[in-house]
Amino acid sequence: MNTELKVVARMVAAPGRAENLVPAMETLVAQTRQEPGCIAYELFRGTDNPDVLIFVETWESRAHWEAHMAGDAIRAFNGRIGNGNFASGEVHPLTLIA
Repeated sequence: MNTELKVVARMVAAPGRAENLVPAMETLVAQTRQEPGCIAYELFRGTDNPDVLIFVETWESRAHWEAHMAGDAIRAFNGRIGNGNFASGEVHPLTLIA
């Protein structure tokens, strides 16, 4: 049985805040790629709307992703960005169907 987990996290920066968020997000990417169970961790930016920032993640298991979400890199990221920098966000843990 495949336990690999794909996660798509879509974040929309508050107006005028994307440029300030991107460096913190790049730091998060670099730190997360060193975490146990991280297969891939990529950050994308919308071409039609540059305020849309999307993480595409691949983890060995849901347990690895949950450890990441409770870990130091996420806590440090949340501390760096503060409140009010995102207009919206949604996180989708996914398993492969076909």
